[in-house]
This record gives sequence, structure tokens and C-alpha cells, in this order.
Amino acid sequence: MLKLVITKRTDVRLLERMTNHYSKPKGFVGRNICYAVTFNNDYYGHIVGGSASLHLPGRDEFINQENLNQVVNNVFYSVSKVNNQYPTRNFTTLVIKKFMGCITKDWFLKYGDNVVGFETLVEPPRTGDLYKKAGWVLVGTTKGFTCKRQAGTGTDGWSGKRVWDTVNLRPKLVFCFKNKRKINEVE
Repeated sequence: MLKLVITKRTDVRLLERMTNHYSKPKGFVGRNICYAVTFNNDYYGHIVGGSASLHLPGRDEFINQENLNQVVNNVFYSVSKVNNQYPTRNFTTLVIKKFMGCITKDWFLKYGDNVVGFETLVEPPRTGDLYKKAGWVLVGTTKGFTCKRQAGTGTDGWSGKRVWDTVNLRPKLVFCFKNKRKINEVE
């Protein structure tokens, strides 16, 4: 049986996956809920929902929502085979579908916001097929800018100065999903 179990963002298994993931995230900013992905008590990985990006090409037109607190970004997703196989066909897509149902309920319980949509970024050469199979729609492509913070005083209320890399571009595909589930319809 597929289960998503809420964990802390300091879960050792999650931190290890983050260091091995192609995107090498250093952590998650803003709101977030982390889930360990298990099937019949075997650990397959982690999936994390977090705060929506401030600006994403195509997202606002697709989801048509002004309150970004009601949009969840699938900020991290890493599952891998156990004993060289997944437990069922289309397992990665099933995890995404289960994630959408779980986080819709958990986001409301933790933050008080109904989830009206989802977003995620996929870096080529990955194609986002597992999202397409789950009903997500490719709505745009980012320019590929990356941002890091350096020591000092920021201009946006955060510590550290933002430094944008506009030369070494890493464009990403933007996928979105309109959530039609209501809190009382969630498992």
C-alpha cells in the first residue's frame, strides 16, 4: 500500500536525497510539508510541497488565482527503485496523485488555505512525463535565471544580498494542475 508520511525537513533520508538529486537543493524557503514515500513499509524516497514561486510563465493564466498561498509548488521529488524495481506500474505518477490529495488536506490543516492549484519546474533534458500522466499541463518555460544569497543586507527583508546569474541559464519547464478537490472530498 502506497503511503505518504509527513516528516521534518531535517529527516536524514531527505537530506541524503537532496545531496544526490540533480538540482542539489540546499533547503526549502517558506511554507513546506515533506513526505516520505513508502509502499508496504519500504522507503522509496521523498516528495515536498512548498510555497509557490512569485513569478512563473503561464501559471497565473492557467490557474487564474491571485492568492499564491493557495498554490503549492512540488519543490522536490525523488523516488528510486527498491531491489531494482518499483512496486507497481506507473508508480511515480501514482505518488504525484497521492501527493496532491494528501497535501490538499494537510496544507489546509497546517496553513488554513485551500489548495486551488499546483506548480512544478522540470529541468531538461527531463520531460515531465510523469506529471503529464497525472494530468498536469505544460504552461511555459522559465528564462533560467538562478539566484543565490551572499552575506550582507538584503533589500527584501531577508538577510543576504540576492545575486542573480543571468549568464549560465538553466531554463525549466513549468507544469501546472488545477485542483478541483474540496477539503471535504479529500481522503
